[in-house]
Amino acid sequence: MLSQAQNDLLTQTGPGTPGGRLLRSYWQPIAEEAEMPIGGAPLPLRILSEDLVLFRDDENRLGLIGLHCPHRGTDLSYGRVENGGLRCLYHGWLFDREGKCIDQPGEPEDKKFCHKVRHTAYPVQEHGGAIWAYMGEGEAPLIPELLFLTAPEENRLVFRNVQHSNWLQGLETSTDPAHTTYLHRLPVGYVSIRSGSDVRALRGIEPPSIDIEHTGYGTRIYALNNAPNGRKYLRVNNYVFPNLAVPTTSTASGYQGRWYVPIDDHRHCSFEFFYRETGIDKEALRKFRAENVASDRRHIRRADNRYLQDREEQKKDSSFTGMGNYFPAHDCFAMESPGPIQDRTHEHLGSTDVVIIEVRKTLLKAIKTMEEGGEVPGLVRDYADSPFRDFLCVGTFIEDHEDGPSYCRRVLGERKAAE
Repeated sequence: MLSQAQNDLLTQTGPGTPGGRLLRSYWQPIAEEAEMPIGGAPLPLRILSEDLVLFRDDENRLGLIGLHCPHRGTDLSYGRVENGGLRCLYHGWLFDREGKCIDQPGEPEDKKFCHKVRHTAYPVQEHGGAIWAYMGEGEAPLIPELLFLTAPEENRLVFRNVQHSNWLQGLETSTDPAHTTYLHRLPVGYVSIRSGSDVRALRGIEPPSIDIEHTGYGTRIYALNNAPNGRKYLRVNNYVFPNLAVPTTSTASGYQGRWYVPIDDHRHCSFEFFYRETGIDKEALRKFRAENVASDRRHIRRADNRYLQDREEQKKDSSFTGMGNYFPAHDCFAMESPGPIQDRTHEHLGSTDVVIIEVRKTLLKAIKTMEEGGEVPGLVRDYADSPFRDFLCVGTFIEDHEDGPSYCRRVLGERKAAE
């Protein structure tokens, strides 16, 4: 369990907080590219407890500035896109994408004070189907070159969801390999649209043995199952500093990136990045999502309707939860039901919680390093010397004499020899 002070340190991410400074030290996804089309309307966003507006100027350059006009506080997302910036509807003040006030039409020429007004603004860029912001101090690092961001467009896809819990509850759910045995248990023969695999046939119903290994980018997570076919099935998942989980999906070469970005301390956005080496059936994934996610980007199954739990479905063993077959809704239940900010002072963690314990230790250590003036871990400053050179995420059957670490040593050694 954590002390109250430690829990506050990790869960509070507003401006000026240590946890907020940590997350701001990295690029964060803030929207899907599809949410900001050429010629589209400005998009109001709340990120890390800051109210902002994302827009394209009349040259289609992206900008991210404070939502409220620094003149009289009106909402700039209603503004006019013109003359190199975003113009407030109230008095016509015009702000460029760097937050500079470049026009005050109501002021006499000899009394304009544009040069004195500098609005909140953050650098943004498009990458891998998402729009990213750097809200930190100093020189921005690079965005990691992971396949769900860099592969050809037909091999990747991204969704943004809104969930009503603190960001850490999202991260901990995705980095916990033990819960999948229970929370996502469906009958043998059910092939997941999201992963393309019959999860129960691969992993069975017994929980995995779990091991970890610290890396330059975070933590490598090993979950080893005794598969129903008598073989050993290994999942190599990853925790990536500071708020990214990268779980494998199936034996088909592919994995997901799940970025958990705080809206504020009580809500977060979950960005799901999909990668498949053999290509993605985007139509099927989008249809499945549309059947399970409402227009407000929240799951249709939510606390308001008790996640539409069906006790008869549960009794028939159609699913372990009685909450259908959409895994993100199961995860949403696990994230949201502890409350907006989980009280971790009353937990009783077990041996299968080794990943949860180590990720928390890693985050607390990173905050301590940052507070003492050091650089936070896992930053990419040079792609040629990236901590992701030994990144591996896979689900596969392994030989009887191997375990997770020995399998990774073999594969990474073969990869290095081939370079």
